[in-house]
Amino acid sequence: MAAEIKAGTIISIKVKRTVIKEAAAKTLSRLFAKDPVNRQARGRRKKLLKSAFRVRRRGGRPWEIRPKAPRLFQPTVGDSCTVRATSDVLGDLKSLTRYVDVTPKK
Repeated sequence: MAAEIKAGTIISIKVKRTVIKEAAAKTLSRLFAKDPVNRQARGRRKKLLKSAFRVRRRGGRPWEIRPKAPRLFQPTVGDSCTVRATSDVLGDLKSLTRYVDVTPKK
């Protein structure tokens, strides 16, 4: 599956099974966030996190309080996205072979 795909090609990722492991769910969420359609939501989240950033004094020094970023995409069975296959995407897809179908986009 991911072994036949070369870096630089556009691929389609479709979820075929429910993701059980938390680490795999985070990886899948990260892949779905790379879809050009979903980039606007990433930009909005980035602005919200910047506005929630606080600095307070702790022991006489500035202490930065950064909120945790919410997971934007929680793909379910049947959801799909289109991304460019880079080396990091191909590595992530190897760990998700049991949960997704990967096909090159024509």
